[in-house]
Amino acid sequence: MSDFTTINLQYNTGTDASPVWTGTVVAFNTANNEIRYGPSSGTGATVGSASWPFVTRPTSGTATVPQLWAFTGDTTGLQVATYSGDNTKANVLRWNWDATGTMVAAPNFTMYANTTHTAPSAGTQPPGTNNDAITNGQGTDTSSTSYMKYNAWGSFQTTNITAGSVGTNPSATTGTAGAITCTVADWINTHGAWQSAQGLIEYIVAASTPAATTANDWPWTCVLFTGQNQTTGTWTPVWTLTYTYA
Repeated sequence: MSDFTTINLQYNTGTDASPVWTGTVVAFNTANNEIRYGPSSGTGATVGSASWPFVTRPTSGTATVPQLWAFTGDTTGLQVATYSGDNTKANVLRWNWDATGTMVAAPNFTMYANTTHTAPSAGTQPPGTNNDAITNGQGTDTSSTSYMKYNAWGSFQTTNITAGSVGTNPSATTGTAGAITCTVADWINTHGAWQSAQGLIEYIVAASTPAATTANDWPWTCVLFTGQNQTTGTWTPVWTLTYTYA
């Protein structure tokens, strides 16, 4: 059987109660398709990556990065309206695929420094080759978990999930070693915790194998932290959806 023709990332430009997904996709393997996290000012739909504002680290402790944007060209973007840096919105992001392929096992997704998909060096700041300051985390700021936290819905679906809370609010130290398997028809750990996106050190696995040759969606959300001990620089880690197809 063939692989999927289309797998992309859809993001919500509407509200949590009335999400707008149509036309807002970030496609795999497409130039200038990216999601960008940013501060509360200086960002914008036509701001190119070279002019994208830096996020200022807190002088003590950790803080969440307040904005998330999706770009389909260097200066062609839209803000993910429901990203709020906390647990209060359900309709934020979702993986989307067409009906041409068949997965033969439950997919997983996580974050790496780049497309080498090298395991992060947990807790190491400054990072080394094939590592980055986000996925590595830091001993004091994040207890060596990633600065990126994420949560996934436990069922595949073609309709919107219920708006509202996605469980407890994550902290900068949230993270569980190995895989967290989704809870069917709920957010991970039975509406409780989040996971750290740290390669295959800490990651999320779907609750089941998607139906064969069926177009579908997998909803998820995320919160990016920064901390006083995070190494400064420009970091471009990659979200990676991994699956095996027939």
